[in-house]
Amino acid sequence: MCSGGKDSTYNMMKCVEDGHEIIALAHAHPPEDAAQEELDSYLFQTVGSSAVATIAECMDLPFYLQVIAGSAITQTLDYELTKDDETEDLFALLSNVKRHHPDVAGVSVGAIFSSYQANRVQHVCDRLGLTMLAYLWHREQVGLLREMVHDGVEAILIKVAAMGLGKDDLGITLKQAMPKLISLSEKYGVHACGEGGEFESFTLDCPLFKKRIVIDEVETIIHSPDIYSPVLYLKLKALHTEPNLVISLVWIAKICFIDSSHLTNSRSIVNNAADSAPRVAINHSPAVGHTNADANDLSLQLSGPAPEYALAFTDHIYCINEMSKLGRKGRMTELFNYMHLRVEMFSRKHSTHIDVWRDMINSGYDRALVVEDDVDFELDSVAVINRALGALNLTSTDWDILYIGHCSMEENQRKAHSAYSRLHKSTHPFCTSGYLLSRNGAKKLFAYFIEHYQQARALDIQLVALIKRKLLKSYSIYPPVVYQRRDLYPSDDGMELKIAKKFKNSAWNEALEFVPRLANWVDPLDSVYLHPAFKHIPSWMEDGNTVN
Repeated sequence: MCSGGKDSTYNMMKCVEDGHEIIALAHAHPPEDAAQEELDSYLFQTVGSSAVATIAECMDLPFYLQVIAGSAITQTLDYELTKDDETEDLFALLSNVKRHHPDVAGVSVGAIFSSYQANRVQHVCDRLGLTMLAYLWHREQVGLLREMVHDGVEAILIKVAAMGLGKDDLGITLKQAMPKLISLSEKYGVHACGEGGEFESFTLDCPLFKKRIVIDEVETIIHSPDIYSPVLYLKLKALHTEPNLVISLVWIAKICFIDSSHLTNSRSIVNNAADSAPRVAINHSPAVGHTNADANDLSLQLSGPAPEYALAFTDHIYCINEMSKLGRKGRMTELFNYMHLRVEMFSRKHSTHIDVWRDMINSGYDRALVVEDDVDFELDSVAVINRALGALNLTSTDWDILYIGHCSMEENQRKAHSAYSRLHKSTHPFCTSGYLLSRNGAKKLFAYFIEHYQQARALDIQLVALIKRKLLKSYSIYPPVVYQRRDLYPSDDGMELKIAKKFKNSAWNEALEFVPRLANWVDPLDSVYLHPAFKHIPSWMEDGNTVN
């Protein structure tokens, strides 16, 4: 969907960067007889609505409109079909797009943090069989703002509604506003991307546009004359377009030269079962999504990932699961589902890392992520991993292993990588909770351990020994973004976690808000500890197996 703002625009760019084809733009707008353009909608951006059709012209795409006839009748976090709610206007809009484009498979949305909006868009997409693509979901906002400006999103502020922002800020570009927005974020907690409603924007140009928009006439509207934080917006009364070629060519060159492997690998993550990347109808802002995957499918086909949830330069993700570890497969599957990651639950009677290395080699994967079945993730883990991989690809194409999870407090002792400050050459990254492996690294490790594996010595210690002997080219992310959760999963040796970890933003803790059944999970390693009520494990936990 296209709101006209920077977020929906930048999410479109991410869709194209990830190999999707944009086939139409869709927009929900105020009624023509509305007293003001600003409706204070909970779901839609309406300021600048009259000019959004020009964006479709600049992109040379079909444009679909829907009048916002409803209002926010249901204001709870969850949504059920409600007559005259504005969510039903979204349903009518996307239904119209689907009638005209039966092959549309996905909807691009620019949401960053609003779960209220996400749940409603998810509800609509579920009803229509569409997948949401929300590449900005839960991005760190200051970094995201800088990235938008760097990648060529030229937008202006057309609404201000926060202390520190006023009439003089209307009409300035995102680049001009960025220092002030970052300062307000640091001082007062203002959302740097305006996700809290502090401001709204309108895009004049971006690498997807074949023309750029020039504004000829505006009118300043006082929506709320608050003495401390007045709400003001610009009514875009007249504008025209001009030819735009150079920036598009620059961005195309950027994609082809820098991110070509991302395109290939992301298609395999998002659309393994299809012949090509989904076609996308671009819509207004909100949402992250979940697809209606079969609950018994162990490598779930999840919705189009957000940036944090799409691993660039990575062919496959394994989660090593031992069938004897009661409940872990179900719990981790739920977590991966929530995180929008397509993961293979590598389940064997006695699954080992060596088995995964063999499978990676035989499957022809160039890069694979391996995690164990007792871990949790920081919410920004995928963004951090992508940045680390990008840095390695620039300077160290022959790396073997990248630790994203470890239990060492000294992985930052060696000099930080020149391209990313959280990336360091490994010191002694004990624990194998999470790591990325190159094909060359997998071959090295498999060949070595088939011949030299010491059953009585822990695998992580043997790996550190190889690193110390410089037989393995290893890097570590510090602080790590994957941790063992021994408060959730009893450890194999019964020992307590020696390194205290307070999650900054735990994916597991956040998932509890949306998957309440996880809060009451009983997950012992031995059936002796099971309450009789839990003798029969639900199918979504362990495929209906009964504990004997």
